[in-house]
Amino acid sequence: MPIPESKFNDWHGTGADKGSADARDKTRRALMSERSPLEQADEDYEVYLQGSYANTTHTRGSSDVDVVAKITSAWRSDLEELSEEEEGRYNEDHDDADYDHRDFYDDVLTALRTKFGRSAVTPGNKAITINKEKTSLLDVDVDVVACGEYRVYRTYPGGGDDDAKIDKGMHFMPQNGNDRVVNFPKIHRENGREMHSNYKETVRIFKNARYYYNNHFDTFWTIDAHSYGIECLIYNVPESVLKRTRRSDRFDETLSYLESADFSTFDQVSEMEALFGDNNTQWSTDEADELITRLREMWDDWYSKQKNAQLFH
Repeated sequence: MPIPESKFNDWHGTGADKGSADARDKTRRALMSERSPLEQADEDYEVYLQGSYANTTHTRGSSDVDVVAKITSAWRSDLEELSEEEEGRYNEDHDDADYDHRDFYDDVLTALRTKFGRSAVTPGNKAITINKEKTSLLDVDVDVVACGEYRVYRTYPGGGDDDAKIDKGMHFMPQNGNDRVVNFPKIHRENGREMHSNYKETVRIFKNARYYYNNHFDTFWTIDAHSYGIECLIYNVPESVLKRTRRSDRFDETLSYLESADFSTFDQVSEMEALFGDNNTQWSTDEADELITRLREMWDDWYSKQKNAQLFH
């Protein structure tokens, strides 16, 4: 017996927003206040949300807030699509920056520790974490990614950057290792907004279904799929499926589509890179297959296994 419509009505909504909005605003003020070392450096930068809160795909139980602090007056460039003439023109127009994303990282760390306290702010491999348990100012944890701008130049005409066609993202080096991370959260956000209105709701349903499977369903298996992977996976589902009004039908038909889909054609939401592959921003087809298989199992066996699970939870 399949999962009832009433359960999807529980799974489709967003989680609480108040604590996340407050954490975002306090983090932004810490970085952008007049006394902040970022302001004293007199460089161009921006601070914005990324991840599930930014994309409104967060669910009940979503934990930390992801904030990007990005220097925009210094950047790393991808010039592969430029002609030899355009590349030469670009190189003539630009010099190495005196203040780059590494200096910016140090100033972000200083600004956060000044505001929230040294013990609450910890540099991690990819993000600087502000621990809500060690500061009275926050109700949720915050991960701040201090990074540089990444530019993919499509053209570079005589007018320079003002007339160039550029896709802008972010880049940073993890504290451990030499594998640079590049992604495009603003393009991701805009592309998500242009999807069918049911897209984000469907992402939330699948994230909540994953959580339910791992925590309440009568099974020895676990779904390891991360939220970013789920969001990208659903992005590749046709609008003809996403537009289904009845949520249980949409869930079933999404699984059916994914069970027979050619993953080699799937893009990330930014459409700047394939979803599946070996790069550090790509996903494993094994984890995607596991997600689909386990959720199909839950759909098919909902009544018997969900009933048994209630004896233990």
